[in-house]
Amino acid sequence: AKAYPSPSTKYGESVCMAGITKDQKWIRIYPVPYRDLPPSQQFKKFQWINIKIHKSNEKLSRPESHKADSMSIKLLDIVGTGITGWKDREKYYKPLISNSLEVLLDQQKKSGVSLGMFMPKYVEDFEIIPDSPTWEIKKQIAVGKISLFNQNKSLLEKIPYTFHYKFICNDDHCKGHNLTVVDWEAGESYRNFKRIYESESLTLEKLKQKWLTYYFRERNSYFVVGTDSEFNKFMILTVVSPQRKELD
Repeated sequence: AKAYPSPSTKYGESVCMAGITKDQKWIRIYPVPYRDLPPSQQFKKFQWINIKIHKSNEKLSRPESHKADSMSIKLLDIVGTGITGWKDREKYYKPLISNSLEVLLDQQKKSGVSLGMFMPKYVEDFEIIPDSPTWEIKKQIAVGKISLFNQNKSLLEKIPYTFHYKFICNDDHCKGHNLTVVDWEAGESYRNFKRIYESESLTLEKLKQKWLTYYFRERNSYFVVGTDSEFNKFMILTVVSPQRKELD
């Protein structure tokens, strides 16, 4: 899972990422200057990588958090799609699936868990809320510095919306949730649809069609969630969508 890039005065442009180790443990690595990496080090979703890491000393002390030596990245096998590919993927992530966000919240209180995965009982909506079309001042300065030192690099576009999922968990204690989506794929979906379609309204319609109708009306999909570094609140990092719903 890759969060949408964020400009930072400390790290430049960086990305927070989450994944699974081969011994089936959640891991968070940050900061990763993904767009600055050469193609030989830009990994894909469901691709194994080898990378040097060390435990992060962040203030929240999230157990999964690690600092990464991005220059050490070595690309390994991609776990493919199709029936065989998804079976290979599932053997790694299925043991880590929780029943609900309520379970993860309880684990967070007990042991500091800050990453997890679950299938919602029902997704009510994918909300698209207008946001500032420009970065805040500190981030504008960071973007300007990045552009000054790397003029061949495209400017990091600010997505003028925030995305949110409203959903209910398969848990008797669930009263409903509304979580922010920080998935890079969601931001890229908006940018791609904006290039394809003539109007903003049609762009947003197609975006909602993909992230609500396709993922949660037509398919059995999971949320991968993780907490932010400031308030330790869960956000949606990405959606994993292995199969279509079976028709009655």
